[in-house]
Amino acid sequence: MIVDNLENAHFYYELNPRFKEVFEFVKAHNLSDFEAGSYKIDGDTLYVNINEYETKEEQKLEAHRKYIDIQIMLEGSEFMGYTNIKNTTSSIPYDEGKDVVFLKGEVDKVLATTQNFFIFFPQDAHKPSLCASHPDKVKKAVFKVKI
Repeated sequence: MIVDNLENAHFYYELNPRFKEVFEFVKAHNLSDFEAGSYKIDGDTLYVNINEYETKEEQKLEAHRKYIDIQIMLEGSEFMGYTNIKNTTSSIPYDEGKDVVFLKGEVDKVLATTQNFFIFFPQDAHKPSLCASHPDKVKKAVFKVKI
């Protein structure tokens, strides 16, 4: 997992050729104006889901195999739980169509705000959408980068 301030996004361009495209897209668009939904940038190779929801006390721990997640808060804040997938056990088997496996395990929490971003690789089990101090309405962009 990578967590950093948006102003430092350029440091990560070399990790994946699509990362630059993601952060240039963020700079070129006011994502807060996007309605909730899925927006294709390059077919199923690169797209963004705009999600609006209320944070919760508990969420499922998840991981992906086909996509890297780049998550950016647009409004509000939440805790993101994180652990290496080696520290987990499967609770719901991998769903290839949805590219998700649900897991059980202890996580560390990091605060997600509109100033930072998170990159979750396949080895990064994550538990998004957790309450920071109380349930909060949030809006978030989740970029899906095909591996």
